[in-house]
Amino acid sequence: MKLAIFALTREGAELGRRLRGLLDGELFLPRKFAREGEKGFEKLREAIADAFGRYEALVLIMAAGAAVRLIAPHLKVKGEDPGVVVLDEKGRFAVSLLGGHSRGANELARRTAFLLGARPVITTSSDINEIPPIDLLGRKFGWELENPESSASVISAILNGEEVGVYQDAGEESWREGLPPNVRIFGSLEELKRAKLKAAILITEKVAEGLPYTALIFRPKNLVVGIGLHRGVGASEIEEAVLRVLQEHGLSPRSIRNLATVRGREEEPGLLEFARKYKLPIESFSLEELKSLNPPSRSAARRSLGVPGVCEPAALLSSGGRLLVPKVKFKDIALAVARAEEGRKGKLWIVGLGPGSPDLLTFRARRALEGADAILGYKRYLLQIAELFPHKEILPFEMGSEIERAELALELASSGRKVALVSGGDPGIYGMAGALFELLEMRKEVPNFEIEIIPGVPALCAASSLLGSPLSSDFACISLSDLLVPWEVIAERLRKAAEGDFVIVLYNPASKGRREQLLRAREIILQYRPPSTPVGFVRNAFREGQEVKLTDLAHLAELEADMSTIILVGNSSTFRLGGRMITPRGYRRRGR
Repeated sequence: MKLAIFALTREGAELGRRLRGLLDGELFLPRKFAREGEKGFEKLREAIADAFGRYEALVLIMAAGAAVRLIAPHLKVKGEDPGVVVLDEKGRFAVSLLGGHSRGANELARRTAFLLGARPVITTSSDINEIPPIDLLGRKFGWELENPESSASVISAILNGEEVGVYQDAGEESWREGLPPNVRIFGSLEELKRAKLKAAILITEKVAEGLPYTALIFRPKNLVVGIGLHRGVGASEIEEAVLRVLQEHGLSPRSIRNLATVRGREEEPGLLEFARKYKLPIESFSLEELKSLNPPSRSAARRSLGVPGVCEPAALLSSGGRLLVPKVKFKDIALAVARAEEGRKGKLWIVGLGPGSPDLLTFRARRALEGADAILGYKRYLLQIAELFPHKEILPFEMGSEIERAELALELASSGRKVALVSGGDPGIYGMAGALFELLEMRKEVPNFEIEIIPGVPALCAASSLLGSPLSSDFACISLSDLLVPWEVIAERLRKAAEGDFVIVLYNPASKGRREQLLRAREIILQYRPPSTPVGFVRNAFREGQEVKLTDLAHLAELEADMSTIILVGNSSTFRLGGRMITPRGYRRRGR
């Protein structure tokens, strides 16, 4: 979430700095209070007007009345305006003011309150009446909301005690827990139509017509379209065929989970263009896999490829379910539609992306990303791979939202989806694997799906390779970020590592709001190492803006480090050799 934090007073500025360190937002202050790395303003109204169109959420540290007057001229459309949370300068109350559900302000207020020890103030009707947030069901379970404009009417009907019908033939049903007694579950669409209710909620891949009331329609992603095609078929021809087949069988294209075909055809330009347009992943199967099924329809593929068919076996293999639409033949295309098995188990890959260069992304990581329905992670990491997987559902997050990423990954995988949670470097080294398993431990949960951790090239290895061979002997890795670990603990670890003559790898040496820790770390190490000790400095290893420098402890403070920097401090044996940093393993001693 792209976040802007505004404060007006000196006390509010200190609270804003504290919150900025916890949430990683941009801090806006009157120019007289602003420090380096903070954004100063002269006119608050102009600064708010500019931020309103550029940020997803605002935290305003000021009186609620002042906040209302400031944002009122800029309000446009629900769902497009940013979420707004108001915080008093004492940090006692976090009030969700705008975009509680649609823009995540309720969750931001709760998170802010938790981090500051404040009390969240939530006023949305569904929350205070303890009714599930109906309009957010799609986001939670991976369903697409077909008509968001009907949300307010349906929620209003539920809150006003009017009878509301629910028809669901696919997807997770746990959301029904806690529904009020005026919400009634129906076993069929026909039964629901006959009830002539004022409002309804539909969760189905079926096209519903003739509903005489306001209906909120969610489309679960449970259809797999199997495609056999000749080479050179255009995207428009594929699109026309798919939409026609679905329309003739009363199925919504919004419920397509993915496409499936024979290996080799997934690279056809027309199919790729169609998949990109509708943001659909493509799953491909080998000839041997397709031979394992005996489809009901005869196919020319038996002669050309030696398999009993392509579209039907591919749809069945991918869905793990049953065939809804048997093969439909067009001139150069054959289509079949299968419905994913209700009990389909999800899978979660925690994928290490390495330092950022596509050349250093492992083959196993690529296979996991290709097989995922959704890819989520820190937005900067996702930008590194976006061009490789243009047809995937990409879910970006801001820095500092590790628990939110882990929560969404678990929710999506629990609902039967295949999810890739990406992590820079290696996911087990200050990465997302730790965050996810900590969350599971806090919840005391054992997931009912497979979790696979895919290693990546760690940042320390990338930095080491650019410097020479600084890690050929024993080394210790220490993060200087004190957001989760107290500085006293970090300082003690630094002392022990320096005293033990380890090469020391410093992760997270500095950030916009955290500049002193690296200087303090240097002073601690200097108690045990001479100022001439070699130091390697690497920023943005193997990606744009790469910077590699050799210095020593005496001059380390002259370099500008950030969160993309890795610093390696040599031990008593480390030396320089032709512009490289070398820590000997001990072969020279053995050779003597």
